[in-house]
Amino acid sequence: MSKRVVITGLGAITASGEGAQALWRAAVNNESGIGTLRLEGDLEFAAGLVKDFNPEKFVTQKKALKVMARDIQLAVGAASLALDDAGAKNLSTGHERYGVIVGSGILNHDLDELAFSVQNSIGDDGRLDLKKFGTDGLSALFPLWLLKYLPNMAACHVSILFDFQGPNNTITTGASAGLQAVGEAARIIQRGAADLMLAGAGESKVNPVGISQYEILGVLSKANDRDPKRRYRPFDVSSDGFIIGEGSGFLVLEELAHAKKRGAKVYAEIQGFGSSSASGQKIAMQGALHDARIQAKDLNYLAACGLGLAKEDRSEANAIRDVFNGSSSNLWVSASKPVMGYTGFSSGVLDLIISTLSLKNQMIPPMMNVVRTAEELGFQVVKDKALAKTMDYAMTNAFGFNGQCVSMITKVYKK
Repeated sequence: MSKRVVITGLGAITASGEGAQALWRAAVNNESGIGTLRLEGDLEFAAGLVKDFNPEKFVTQKKALKVMARDIQLAVGAASLALDDAGAKNLSTGHERYGVIVGSGILNHDLDELAFSVQNSIGDDGRLDLKKFGTDGLSALFPLWLLKYLPNMAACHVSILFDFQGPNNTITTGASAGLQAVGEAARIIQRGAADLMLAGAGESKVNPVGISQYEILGVLSKANDRDPKRRYRPFDVSSDGFIIGEGSGFLVLEELAHAKKRGAKVYAEIQGFGSSSASGQKIAMQGALHDARIQAKDLNYLAACGLGLAKEDRSEANAIRDVFNGSSSNLWVSASKPVMGYTGFSSGVLDLIISTLSLKNQMIPPMMNVVRTAEELGFQVVKDKALAKTMDYAMTNAFGFNGQCVSMITKVYKK
């Protein structure tokens, strides 16, 4: 029989502030952290920017900060907050059975770092010469420059900083990576390979390189006539794209007996996990239900991915209807990305933090900015204000946008 896995710590750094409780308050009270980002050249974008973030609060060795991209700094910060919340930062023994799994991927470099390198690579015709970049440009870079942007470095820094010597891995499955990392961490504990795992993700694309990528893809909201806080509208008929954000979320997962032995508080229990290909939304949800050993009718709350792209939202809505056919009228659905923006790798785990606190507080936060749903959804959307609701289970989705599909079911903890 597999071991029971519980959530004992939550850590978040988002546009809503520092800490999981700051994110929860914003979600419940319909308060968006999205504002206006101004770049050089008088360019303006709506974005969920983390303000007043001081990485030295979490990493005292400045040498280490030199090889941490902002994404990694955010990840270390949220991991530290999660350990503080769990009361697990200074455990004296057992470190060989404590592990780290991080959702990550391509990290965007800072333009300033490449400027001198590119300058050294200009050919006689005034254009970038890639051959010269290889011979003269790369040598102008900071020698450890590449270490700042390798996907696995967040897991490395977190494990070194907290001396977690157990299982260590990096999941690179796009937007679902953070939630996938939590699922894989839970399975490591279930099969007895670890007692405690830190799992989560951090990403920042609120920079010229990241924004340009989404601009090329044409997925950013163009509704410039609206207040930035009101532009992001998942499942709404007027939705025209997402708002970019940055942030990090981490959870501390523990084997139940280990948590009890040290007197840890418990937020919720991991009950089921399912994943599939980029087109497998229905399969992921069905897999989570099967793993949790519950029926669709047993679930009353679903934290949707709610990406804010019409095609993606329509696909998710169709999958929800198919899975919960006959019981979807009892299903309440919300989505929280309008609170902090679309944060890439960390988006799913931040949604999980919110749904975990929803279970703990028996309260479903509203979906911001929904005026009129794009179609007859077949399920009830929580909007305008939070809904007090008696719940035993919650499902959290992290879907699509060039990544795998992941669903997780959490359960109210009962001794």
